[in-house]
Amino acid sequence: MKLNNLLTRLLSGAAYVALMLGSLYFCPQAFACVMAFAMAVSMYEFYGIAAKIGASPQRVAGLLCGVAVFAACYVGSFGLADKSYSRIFFYLPVLPAVFVFFAELFRKKSAPFTNIAYTLLGVIYVALPFSLTNFVYKVAGVNAMCSFFVLLWANDTFAYLFGIAFGRHKMFPSISPKKSWEGYVGGILSVVAAAWALHRLFGDVELVHMVAFGVIISATAVLADLVESMLKRSAGVKDSGTIMPGHGGLLDRFDAALLSLPLVFAYMQMFM
Repeated sequence: MKLNNLLTRLLSGAAYVALMLGSLYFCPQAFACVMAFAMAVSMYEFYGIAAKIGASPQRVAGLLCGVAVFAACYVGSFGLADKSYSRIFFYLPVLPAVFVFFAELFRKKSAPFTNIAYTLLGVIYVALPFSLTNFVYKVAGVNAMCSFFVLLWANDTFAYLFGIAFGRHKMFPSISPKKSWEGYVGGILSVVAAAWALHRLFGDVELVHMVAFGVIISATAVLADLVESMLKRSAGVKDSGTIMPGHGGLLDRFDAALLSLPLVFAYMQMFM
């Protein structure tokens, strides 16, 4: 049974990586479609967790707002907003966001502002980071976008291995009993080495920027994973979904990216 579970996990993980990297190097539109789909599924899973906590988020309005944010970022990053008729994309997210407040008047649900808060949190916590992939792709290039995901996966792998081998001091045992400070530091050191290797492989991103990407990702990815674990623990669930056999939901797969990607984007805006 354990061997079957491991095989299932490996196959679904391989399909996930192949889809991500395949779409990334195929064309911007394919990658945007994959990211938009992952965003929509992750938002749906987030709202499902919120419902288990006791909130009643407006799923349709939240998803519409998320799609509008993604479309605005796609249009803005690829310069389509230079056309006068495309400027409307930048104002689309405002409409469903305002509607969320008005709609709560008619829903007659308990804790209305809790419902509003979780609805809009889904946009900020999930949709916005996914939408920023458009800017990273356009500004830094396809290899930098690939490097982001490779560094993210490397951190996850090596933090786990270092934690297994040397983990003695738990980070937040009440949230995730397996994560240790030794694994956290090991992940950072390993990702810096991986950043150097990716710079040598691609060469189109300066070493200082690639290492900065690695430090930002490794310093925040484990904490971002813990944030999602904190969310799931508060709802009493193990996984956000079941779309990836052996791995859980897409929110589980992208949780580390949700809080590291905005910081990478901010670094790019300031220094690149």
